[in-house]
Amino acid sequence: MPNSNRGWSTSVLRTVETVFALMSADPTHLVLSGDVFGPELPAGRVAVRDLRSLLLAPQVSLATRDAVWRELIVRARRDRASQDRAGWRVAAVWLAAPGLRRWTYALAQGFRGDVEDLESQIVEGFLRELDRVDVTDTSLAYRLVRAGHKAGTRLVYAEAAFDGARWAAYRSQTPPEPWGHPDLVLLDAVAADVITLDEAKLIATTRLDGVPIDRVALLAGERTNTVVVRRHRAEHRLAEAIADGWVSNKILTAVLVANGAGV
Repeated sequence: MPNSNRGWSTSVLRTVETVFALMSADPTHLVLSGDVFGPELPAGRVAVRDLRSLLLAPQVSLATRDAVWRELIVRARRDRASQDRAGWRVAAVWLAAPGLRRWTYALAQGFRGDVEDLESQIVEGFLRELDRVDVTDTSLAYRLVRAGHKAGTRLVYAEAAFDGARWAAYRSQTPPEPWGHPDLVLLDAVAADVITLDEAKLIATTRLDGVPIDRVALLAGERTNTVVVRRHRAEHRLAEAIADGWVSNKILTAVLVANGAGV
């Protein structure tokens, strides 16, 4: 995101794209074994440059995405003197760049400072979380990008507090949030690795369309309690995402609150 006042850019994410393109050109060490992650990814060597599209495929579960991110995080935490470690950290930022850009754009709507500073702050928050996130957790990509969002939000508020006029302008603007149909917001949460596509369908079918959950369980050949627990866990993650501003929708929020999801 170049500054209009100069003809060159110091955008961190643009730099990452450039560096990653060089590092991921064949021959490259930024390769994982697809066999480790099960049948949802191609067998054999999988280049990290192919993971963005592969992980968004509908047949790839959240568990598989987490397994891939777990491996990336472990490799990115290697000895600080290791050249490989630097490469894997660049790879992690590159893989998360769409989400990081999204939050840079969203937060920039209420920010009067240099957008490239904001972007840098978001990436720094992401990298700090990369070093400390519990790899046994779920929704790892979401947790990392959320940390970047929080870091950017702190900068926005600090800038607003520094200048009272900016504060008033920031507070008066309508948040650039997706106020569209709840189904679209659920799909947005799927893309953000907050919930899986199956979990989104379950929430939409039982919460928004009003189909009894025991009927859904019967059609799926599962016990009702099993489906209830799965929905509860998905709604809890979705509620956290809404609370953190990752996804937002008035109708969906009301549905989750009414059903005790804890938004």
